[in-house]
Amino acid sequence: MPWGVAPGLRAALAAVLVLGGSLLVADLSIGGIAYLGVACAASFIGSGDYRARAVHVVAETLGAAVGMTVGALVPDTVSWVLVAAVVVGVAAGMVGCIGPASTGAAVMAVIGVSYTQFGRLPMPWWEPVAAYAVGSVVLLALSLVGALHHRSRYRLAAVAAVLDAAADLLDHPSDDARHRLALASAAARDAVAGYRGAVAGPLDAAWAEARSGAALAAQAVAASTAAPADPAGWRARAVAIRAGNLGDGPAGPPLPGRATRVRAALQAASNADALWTGARIGLCVGAATALALALHPPAHAYWIALTVAVVLRPEYGAVLVRAVHRLAGTIVGVVLVAVLLELTRSPVWLAVAAAAALGLAGLARPRLYGLAVVGITGSALFSVAIGNPAAVEPWTRLLDTVLGCAVALVAGVLLWPRRGVPDQPRRFSAATAALSRMLGSSGAAAVDDAYRLAHGWRAELERDLAEPDPAHAAAAWLPVALQLEHVVDLAAATGDPAAADLLHGATTPSDALALLTAVAAQLRP
Repeated sequence: MPWGVAPGLRAALAAVLVLGGSLLVADLSIGGIAYLGVACAASFIGSGDYRARAVHVVAETLGAAVGMTVGALVPDTVSWVLVAAVVVGVAAGMVGCIGPASTGAAVMAVIGVSYTQFGRLPMPWWEPVAAYAVGSVVLLALSLVGALHHRSRYRLAAVAAVLDAAADLLDHPSDDARHRLALASAAARDAVAGYRGAVAGPLDAAWAEARSGAALAAQAVAASTAAPADPAGWRARAVAIRAGNLGDGPAGPPLPGRATRVRAALQAASNADALWTGARIGLCVGAATALALALHPPAHAYWIALTVAVVLRPEYGAVLVRAVHRLAGTIVGVVLVAVLLELTRSPVWLAVAAAAALGLAGLARPRLYGLAVVGITGSALFSVAIGNPAAVEPWTRLLDTVLGCAVALVAGVLLWPRRGVPDQPRRFSAATAALSRMLGSSGAAAVDDAYRLAHGWRAELERDLAEPDPAHAAAAWLPVALQLEHVVDLAAATGDPAAADLLHGATTPSDALALLTAVAAQLRP
């Protein structure tokens, strides 16, 4: 992936504005909280269009506001502090299963409650919430300048990328090319339908055209038939769509309405997987809070819980990989902060260093998480040092990171059922159930659901390859997921409802492969 040059520059500029303003008004405590808002918004804003950016920042700000409010208002006793941490952790884990925006809200709720529980800031409960929101709004405003000027650029590029990926698949058929097409289709679905009302228009027609091309390419490769279209023509159409020439073709099926989306969100936050995720995060956050209470004075003891919340954040990949990156990045960041604090304690220079560190985090985040952590650690410690250099204690923060990673790995992986790895037979059953519904229905929603579950399962297995699983479940089930994608393509091409009779659950990868092979033989023309 490319470096995040623009996000890094925006984050650094937002940090300069916030910290510079706090230096001018001589209120460094409020400035430090506003700077925290900038840093966290930069972590969650993403690179989508203006709607997606606004929703992501608003969601993480609301999550932080809820967490900060709970942490500030809950009584300052051990029992209440622990109960609040666990309850917020469980709720955050469940809500975080809804989607990317809700994940940001969930992580920030956990961090926010710990931040104010331990900090016990000498100000009314609403002031840190307002300061945090100001920092988030500053970054969002800078991020919307270009996004509003080119309102459709991101969505047009996402739709065009589907046609390019479909042409690539026809030119060079392979599992990797098929997977790239799946990723492009998912990105286009989020770009067009995500955070948008059910409004039909030229963009929906172009998206329907791209989806049709993706399906035709995948089905042709799966069934080994002649190419249904000229790949060069698809590439030319992709160029036209990027230029804004959407045409006036027929629109695809209508987008789901608001009520449908709300029901889907509630189901995602209350199913069995969400309950397990909530229990896992609640346990780990509770253990981190108890450890902080036992080891630290209140100030900055939130770092252990913060580490747990970030390491268990799902979209970065496997927990083990994130823990290693977090620890390595923190070591480098702490060393750099300690060296600079020996050279100067001037608030102005520390503010400059904080802005540079946050810019580094934004620059490296799309490319290398460990390098981004260097910037995240530096920015967090420098923001504290601006107001009170003696309170930074960089080596203590390093120990806290080690403890937080240890809690996440021990309580969230080693001691958790199946080491935290999903129940693969249940995942397979859910995917085949969607495939069965697809074969029994001609509706676009059933087709989309089958593709979404198949592609999502494969992506999840690829992520879980790095988990410390002695049973190697991800490696064993990944060939099944690949075969399932192939079968879904065949089902879309032939639509033989009789094949649904062959579908049923399987408890082992070998049984699942045998079942899918039989279904493919039934579907193959």
